Amino acid sequence: MNLGRNGFTPRVQVNFNLKKMIGRVLKCNIFPTLLGRLLYMHDDKCYFEILPNEKWPKYNSAAGKVEYLPEHMVITMKFEEE
Repeated sequence: MNLGRNGFTPRVQVNFNLKKMIGRVLKCNIFPTLLGRLLYMHDDKCYFEILPNEKWPKYNSAAGKVEYLPEHMVITMKFEEE
């Protein structure tokens, strides 16, 4: 598939029931430590607790904070295996 000069990578929904993902860890470069645990969802926002990163501890001071991502982004991300 040739996307052309102004092409974009389409997002594909991989999570169809985010309520089952509560408590699971998501590795994402949007988080300061690259790791977040899904706590709850409210008004099309998914709230994550920032987790410390053993491998790259530079931003571990952000661990414990709660951040949110829009639900339409989270349904396209793969959670870590348990």
